[in-house]
Amino acid sequence: MAANPEMEGIVALPGLEAPSSEEPAVPAVRVRRAKPRWLSTALVGGVALIATGSLGYVSYSAAQQRNAAYDAFVGTRATLVATDNTLTLAQADAASKKVTANYAAVYVLDQGKVQLDYQNVQACNSYGACRTASQDLLNDLQKFQADRSRAIVPSSLSAADASLGDALSAAIAADQEFIDGMDTFSVNKVKDGLHKLDAAMLNLAKAQIALGNGLQ
Repeated sequence: MAANPEMEGIVALPGLEAPSSEEPAVPAVRVRRAKPRWLSTALVGGVALIATGSLGYVSYSAAQQRNAAYDAFVGTRATLVATDNTLTLAQADAASKKVTANYAAVYVLDQGKVQLDYQNVQACNSYGACRTASQDLLNDLQKFQADRSRAIVPSSLSAADASLGDALSAAIAADQEFIDGMDTFSVNKVKDGLHKLDAAMLNLAKAQIALGNGLQ
């Protein structure tokens, strides 16, 4: 027997239950926080800084390479200029030495002939021998003077060459007087010409010494 006779006639219907006093559980919704506005700006700025730094490094490296290339160019050009100057000086020195060598060759050849002729004049003991020797001397003296006049005189030998020219002119004039005295049988001209010839040949020897000093 039921404890409550009034409830015995009530039959519970399936699927119907008494409402629960508990509230249904509501699933938690995760709220997504919005990104701060400054974050995007910071990211863009950071990327810009990185890009700027990279570009700056590349630009700096390129500038350094250009500077190095320019310095190398300047150094190479300076070396080439110095080398060119050295070659120019060497060519000038070689040309100067060639001029000196050519002048010396002319002097040695003609001086040797004149000295030999003068010794023959000093050694002759007959009219024929003295006339021939004096004519040979005159011819070689005139040739010596002509060769000297055509030669390029080194600047270092200009003074000695001038003295040589004066001595040759005096010797030519003296020998011509000596020859004229022999041809006219003038004893005074022969003596005077021979005396002047001796003095001219002495001056020629002095010019030779000056040329030798200039060639050293």
